Amino acid sequence: MRRLGALVLGMMMIGHGLVEEQEPSAGATSGPKRAPIRHLILSLDGVGYALVDEMVRHGHFALFHKPARLIAPFPTLTNLSFLEILRPLGAPPSAGYEDYYYDPLANAMRGGFWHRFRRRTFIEGTFRELFDYHPSGLVMTLEYAAPPLSAWLDAQLSLRRALGKFQRSSDEVFIAYVSATDPLAHLGGKGLLRQFLATLDRKLEQLFLEAEGRIHITVFSDHGNLFARYRRAELQEALRADGFRMGERLREERSVVQPRYGLVGCAVFYVADAQEPRVAEVLAVAPGVDVVAYHRNGMVYIVGPRGRARIERRGDRYRYLTFTGDPLGLTPILERLRAEGRMDEAGFVADADLFAATHAHEYPDALRRLWESLTGYVRHPASVLVSLEDGYYDGSEVLDLFAILRATHGNLRRAQTEGFVLTTVRELPEAIRAADFWSALGLHLEGTSRSESRRP
Repeated sequence: MRRLGALVLGMMMIGHGLVEEQEPSAGATSGPKRAPIRHLILSLDGVGYALVDEMVRHGHFALFHKPARLIAPFPTLTNLSFLEILRPLGAPPSAGYEDYYYDPLANAMRGGFWHRFRRRTFIEGTFRELFDYHPSGLVMTLEYAAPPLSAWLDAQLSLRRALGKFQRSSDEVFIAYVSATDPLAHLGGKGLLRQFLATLDRKLEQLFLEAEGRIHITVFSDHGNLFARYRRAELQEALRADGFRMGERLREERSVVQPRYGLVGCAVFYVADAQEPRVAEVLAVAPGVDVVAYHRNGMVYIVGPRGRARIERRGDRYRYLTFTGDPLGLTPILERLRAEGRMDEAGFVADADLFAATHAHEYPDALRRLWESLTGYVRHPASVLVSLEDGYYDGSEVLDLFAILRATHGNLRRAQTEGFVLTTVRELPEAIRAADFWSALGLHLEGTSRSESRRP
């Protein structure tokens, strides 16, 4: 309460500085023109909504309006989410879901570990170029060097550098990115991440008061992270047992390519034409698999331990047809929408109505996210996508050597999907899509581009 009282007093002292300039009264002597209100936009990688909401309920982040849930694309990975968020600012399309990806045109893997150490391959020409502050690829790699201490130290240093660069700059809108919060969650756990967020809260309060309220602050994350006990899903073993051959190229009919990165709750596979259904069926019964999806003949097919279904799209309307069971658990919601007259005679529902009805579902906004994941997010979408159950992960076996996994993201479920948005600007809706981030803040930036001005 003491911290909240100090903030309220500070805001009272600066009057209406947060809202807008007051017109001078008639005959008043005009003083020196005040600088415009600036906007610091700070992105924290992998901080889930649930933790931030818990801290708000315990008195933290009193400076801000109530947090909103940010619904990340699927797979819930950093690159995909930022591509959605930063597209209005000129973020270029991405070839794959992550920096290490399969190029089917060349039938070869691209990117990888060493590309992180060169600005030309890691920063330039990517969404990262749009940030006013972004740590180097070397620094981001070292966050995993001696976990969790290395991630905790870099989170503190990155925050200091980001805030320092903001204070030295004159940009009215300054966008900064702190990457270390994600490895801090993965390898340090909930307690260390909460400590960092408490430090962030204090520093932002200090920044706000030093600026005499002439500043807007927005803090957001790209996706969630679920704190749990994890074990590796044996996906490649299941495919090999069925006669498929793993490799870095598609050499014959039963070849499968899987780009592995991080330790995440999803997996992407590239297969020869017509092999998608069989690969999906094999993966659907592997322990730890929740949902498997593939695109074929203009439709997205869903298979999993709870049944089989199909997603169709017409314009901005979607239809969900179940064959057996209900793999996404959407039937009760769709029946309600039908009763409310929001479903047409063919069974299609408008995108906006689906989002309103499903953003708080266990699989938030699932129909659109699954559709876009296989048709629209990247230039080289996967043949087959896997969402793992909570408590399972897949990815780089090398990273298993560094530490015990305490949290991860990547799957279609709510905890790994939901990032957050905190802002001093305005009240936000309960939930917003990553693609609607700027419009939710009241900033309409379509057609603008920051990439040229950010190049050294």
